[in-house]
Amino acid sequence: MLKKNRSWSKEKGREGLIATKKVDWSIFLNGSHIPIDFHEDFELANNGVHLNRGEKHSLTLLIDGNDYRAQLVNVDRNGISVDSLLLRYDSNKDLRELLRNKFNTSYTYLIEKRSEEKNQGKVVHVPDEIAEYLDFYQTEEPFVYRVELVQSKSGKRNINFWWVNQGQSAKIQTEGGFLWSPKTDKKGTPLAHHNDVMLAQPGDVVFAYSDVAIRSICIVDKASEDKPKPTSFSGHSNWEEQGNYLKVSFHSLDKVIQKTEIPEQWRKEEDGPFDRNGNVKQGYFYKVSNSFSARLLERFNDRLPQEIAEHIQLPEGNDEDDQRRDGMKFSSDQEFIDHVHQYINVKGFMYSKDQLMNFYLALKTKPFVILSGISGTGKTKIVQLFAEALDATEENGQFSLIPVRPDWSDGSDLIGFENIKGEFQPGPFTKVLMEANKPENHLKPYFVLLDEMNLARVEYYFSDLLSVMESRKVVDGEFLSTPIVDREEVGALYLRDNVYIIGTVNMDETTHPFSPKVLDRANTIEYNDVVLDHFGFLTNEAAINPLAVSNQQIAGRFLNLKDAFFDHENLVKEVTSLLVEVNMILEPMRAHFGYRVRDEICFYMIYNSEDQLMDFDDAFDYQLLQKVLPRLTGNDPKTEEALKKLFRFCTSHEWDELNANSIILEGRYKKSAKKVSSMMSTIVHDGFTSFWGS
Repeated sequence: MLKKNRSWSKEKGREGLIATKKVDWSIFLNGSHIPIDFHEDFELANNGVHLNRGEKHSLTLLIDGNDYRAQLVNVDRNGISVDSLLLRYDSNKDLRELLRNKFNTSYTYLIEKRSEEKNQGKVVHVPDEIAEYLDFYQTEEPFVYRVELVQSKSGKRNINFWWVNQGQSAKIQTEGGFLWSPKTDKKGTPLAHHNDVMLAQPGDVVFAYSDVAIRSICIVDKASEDKPKPTSFSGHSNWEEQGNYLKVSFHSLDKVIQKTEIPEQWRKEEDGPFDRNGNVKQGYFYKVSNSFSARLLERFNDRLPQEIAEHIQLPEGNDEDDQRRDGMKFSSDQEFIDHVHQYINVKGFMYSKDQLMNFYLALKTKPFVILSGISGTGKTKIVQLFAEALDATEENGQFSLIPVRPDWSDGSDLIGFENIKGEFQPGPFTKVLMEANKPENHLKPYFVLLDEMNLARVEYYFSDLLSVMESRKVVDGEFLSTPIVDREEVGALYLRDNVYIIGTVNMDETTHPFSPKVLDRANTIEYNDVVLDHFGFLTNEAAINPLAVSNQQIAGRFLNLKDAFFDHENLVKEVTSLLVEVNMILEPMRAHFGYRVRDEICFYMIYNSEDQLMDFDDAFDYQLLQKVLPRLTGNDPKTEEALKKLFRFCTSHEWDELNANSIILEGRYKKSAKKVSSMMSTIVHDGFTSFWGS
């Protein structure tokens, strides 16, 4: 970039380019403020004309062969002596509608995020991976700009699914090819589940329900518009006249889908159009989850109109390979976690949503996670069931359990070796890589579980993988390591971003401790809590089917902090400030950490923040517990002093063994405080402590 200021930028070497504007909410309202860094670029495009404060000039924007009117305004702000240049098109309804339709990915993201209670009054930014842009180019005429609309890099917006309860208006709407809902009632109060019509975008799919059955499936043709109530709705006198008009194409089902045909458990699990008993709510327009929609469309595949089947690209027949080729992507991380949690719960295992969120975020941060804890707490099972919920199993090769043997002393047992004939014999890990590296499998996640990982010395047999893990770089849009194996028999095999390594460990006299080199590269998650008399998770609920999920759902996006910094600057600085405090506490005992740990904690916090899976403090608590505390061990006064200061950092109180539990309950970082308190008790009574033995 030649220069960049907030959402404006300019690249070198693009002839005629004035500047590039990243799409934000202002684009859909009235235009954009132009940072002072770019005033000279617009003046050059206008043959050197400078607008004085208070002056304005009409503009012509050339977009897709059409002319659109706008204005360039230098606003005279009282008390401010610098120029304030604005590009405005407040009254140009056609231009605003064009931008809303062209940039439907950004518009949908922004309107959904802005409507969430936690974002009220906050500025919402579109993530870079789906960002869209306006490129402004100068022409031979001043104040005439050619504008190119650069849509989402993904090339295709994810289809969202909706449910509409039509009731008595079904016939009118079906014949007219539209959906309509009032904005408010006669008292001016917004009507629940009516204004969500504004969120639907071209290409979205709507299940049209009336008279206890889905009778049509619609494709949205155009984003909603503000329009008066259709004259055919004259009977609805209790509605306000102004409303949301959504143009759709109705496709009738030859055989309707009765409500009773949709499994009751599916309906109970779906928060949108159904209540807790699985009955259809009385509201009008609801968002439907991707997981529910996928199951519904798969079950009633033979009833779908051809236009719908082609639009959503459902696999034909029962070819399981085609169905699993790329996998699905949930519309949010929360929806993904809900599916995994429901799947595991119905299987009769108890893991909280927080535990699953943490495990998921750890994998996304770095595809290497260590699970520790006493035997029998489900370390192996959570990995197996997590993978199984995504349709990654031993049968299809996407889940592999590799037992570690005590006699492993180098990487040959894991990666492979050359036999006496000079032929390469691939190890179990290499066999996984052989599948994961196939081009047709790049979008499938592969889970490798190293069972009882520390029965042998991890630094001996795992050192090659640890080094290769840090060699990853971005190649053609994906993370790629240096080759782990490069042999004629198997070809060059890389550690791609679709391979996830999870190790389970026990800490007793038969196992080996971990070095900082290993701990720095992993999240260490403990499973020690046991509630033997809890049976609430053992239910007779109907089975939840696994869903083949695209690796894009799980894979991280960051390798270096600079990749994330500019879009998440405030969050990175807030997290780093806390880590600096922690490092100052640990430095006297030489247990402080470096840049890798800082970066990966920041990545975890960013991924958590993007979909608000946990509160900031809860997420940071997990990272303090899993990335920092496992390094701590010692038997000297410096260790004891550091632990006391960490307890104060976590709770804002001094450590008091008799009252520690009540102090922890009021602390900011409860999980970490509990672990530190346990370590303090150990060093006070035994003279030695460690994360693993406390």
